[in-house]
Amino acid sequence: MKAPDRRAGYWNRERETMSAGARERYQAGWLAALLEHAWAHAPGMRRRLEAAGLTPKDFRSTDDLARLPVIRKNAMPELQKADPPFGGFCTVPLAKLRKIFMSPGPIFEPMGPEVSGFHAETGLFAGGFRAGDVVLNTFAYALTPAAHELDESLNLIGCAVVPTGVGQTEIQVGVARAVGATGYVGTPSFLMTILAKAKEMGVGRLPLQVAQVGAEPFTESMRRELSEAHGIMARQGFGTADTGMLAYECGEASGMHLLEDAITQVCDPTTGEPLPNGQIGELVATVHNRTYPMIRFSSGDLTVITDEPCRCGRTSARMLGWRGRADEVTKVRGIFVHPRQVDEIVARVKGVERFQVVVGREGHNDTLTLRVQLAGGVDAGAISQTLEAAIRDVMKLRGSVAVVAAGTIADNAKKVSDERKWD
Repeated sequence: MKAPDRRAGYWNRERETMSAGARERYQAGWLAALLEHAWAHAPGMRRRLEAAGLTPKDFRSTDDLARLPVIRKNAMPELQKADPPFGGFCTVPLAKLRKIFMSPGPIFEPMGPEVSGFHAETGLFAGGFRAGDVVLNTFAYALTPAAHELDESLNLIGCAVVPTGVGQTEIQVGVARAVGATGYVGTPSFLMTILAKAKEMGVGRLPLQVAQVGAEPFTESMRRELSEAHGIMARQGFGTADTGMLAYECGEASGMHLLEDAITQVCDPTTGEPLPNGQIGELVATVHNRTYPMIRFSSGDLTVITDEPCRCGRTSARMLGWRGRADEVTKVRGIFVHPRQVDEIVARVKGVERFQVVVGREGHNDTLTLRVQLAGGVDAGAISQTLEAAIRDVMKLRGSVAVVAAGTIADNAKKVSDERKWD
């Protein structure tokens, strides 16, 4: 088989090198059509517009989006309870959907009949994926959408996908060798784990050449190690289950280019007003998805945007990394952890006086520890086992339990404390 061509300079030039004026016209055009469609077919979206005293005719440019209040991810569970299953934001009857996903919250997301609703193929191609690649997809093939949506984008490029899912590192190594896998998609920490397992098994270098990573921070030290020690060109993308892909790295790896099929703003977390480029703020996105038109939606992530030119030639602005959370939700190993989940875990046992989840970092991997202060006479061993099982059940993560002395956890301590340091 001929080796895939990974030339960084080849892409859809017409779309990705358009002028600022052309980009505004393109986005304003699909925004106008999307708003009319949502007004007619998504009662939840219509209610949002009416509550703000707006109709689709009030949006003459993308700047007019600032007139609509931001809707935040943490509001979706209650909105969906009030108008199940999608809060009135889905424009397609249930029988016409291809798939229905459920993210932690719980929050339901639909996959409609249109192809490429996730918009990930642009970023995958920019990151080096080519027709003929055989790709390990290690995201979870369960209720969350990333694995399924990325499968479609990889197929559109012309890649063959091996749906390995998460875990089973020995099997991952064996499959990669057996099929000659050249690509990987998943979290960066799991890629490092697979490579470490290959070394432990004495199998030598895996055939992997290119990786698209996401769902957790990707440090420059990890990128260097992947390139220098393993010969893997690793690039990252940014998106959410609700919005799909929003930004991606090119070959230059100097920030993530914003997609033309998403209008991405950085806004003041308290007012929702757009901020000038260069200021840190809450990432708010409006996505071109006729089935699930998320308009002025925020997942609570913080970032900075620059419009300085990129050496690759693409003209879009760039997102300069993930800068934390605007709310209390914390992302651990690609999964959001909610403070209310900690309450649910501790409610399964008796004798816990105080508690706190601490998120840390060991090497390239996140750690999660539930610290508990116990009442007198409580069996620490038994309660620790029960709580560890509850962490797996409620958070869908593995975590440890640490019994600490009285007075260790302050009265006003956050239920989830993120103590990770990023280089």
